[in-house]
Amino acid sequence: MALWRKPTALTVLAVALAASAGCTPSAEPATPSTAPPSVAEPTPIPYAVPTSAPGEIARAVFEVVDGVNTTDTVLSDAFEADDALTVSGQCEGGEWMRYILRDSTPDGDGADLASGTFRCDSAASQGSTHTTGVGGTVQVVLTVAEGTERAWVTVQK
Repeated sequence: MALWRKPTALTVLAVALAASAGCTPSAEPATPSTAPPSVAEPTPIPYAVPTSAPGEIARAVFEVVDGVNTTDTVLSDAFEADDALTVSGQCEGGEWMRYILRDSTPDGDGADLASGTFRCDSAASQGSTHTTGVGGTVQVVLTVAEGTERAWVTVQK
């Protein structure tokens, strides 16, 4: 029985020495992070009606003044039939604003030439481009949702 214990003890001792002599635990390789990169929210642009710029042909500005809704419209210049008209706008307070570009040429029939809707929850001014196929002048008709405090639309060629 003593013989039996001696080889078993030596075997266990040899395995323990081999494990501690050259075998050190290895660190797991670093795994790249699988988290999606963070997406920065757009910084809101403060509401501001822009100054008239070269190429502007019309604008409309809506405000509530002393509890009364007011809209000012301005016609600045004419455009050609093949001009692309860029409409930009911004609003606060309500859900949306809608614009219509209406023919205001003296000999025109007052037809609606283009229209669109902008949301008021956007962090920046919004824009769209239209080609009407006719030339002349346009008036911007601006309609706002209930609760809208102020809005503006400009049209540039």
